[in-house]
Amino acid sequence: MASHDRNFLNRPPDGSGVGAVPLVELARKAQQARINCSQHFPKSVFRDSAWDIMLELFIREEMDRDICVKEVMTISGDSATGTIRRLERLEEAGLTRRSYDPADHRRMLVKLEERGRIAMMSFLRHLFDMGEAVAQAQMAPLSFAPSRPAGRDNRDGQGNHPLPPA
Repeated sequence: MASHDRNFLNRPPDGSGVGAVPLVELARKAQQARINCSQHFPKSVFRDSAWDIMLELFIREEMDRDICVKEVMTISGDSATGTIRRLERLEEAGLTRRSYDPADHRRMLVKLEERGRIAMMSFLRHLFDMGEAVAQAQMAPLSFAPSRPAGRDNRDGQGNHPLPPA
């Protein structure tokens, strides 16, 4: 599917909301936030190579550009062994796949599986929708909220947690 078709499909029919911005642009914003985070915190603390890999794969596929394992290694910041392990875990989860480059069988390409693409689209929408909802509600995200008064927890008054279990 061409990238312009993907971007069109990623927008709601009425052109409103987060979907009015192509998801690839939201992925780039998330990627830039990751880079900015590393300027403020130690890299060993705020580092998740799987997320960095998934963002880059999503962006590359939306632009109809291939990426090989060697490039993924550079993006992840992991060793060759660490990168291969991370890619194996992503494959086992059904999110990515590796295949030989048809133009050069010495290279191994990495692509998102449809499940990985759908997960990225869903999460990017959620990530940026949640940010708008939080701003509109004039409250901090739960993870950064000040400590709660004694005897209160994250439940909504009916015993339900606002976030699904990890």
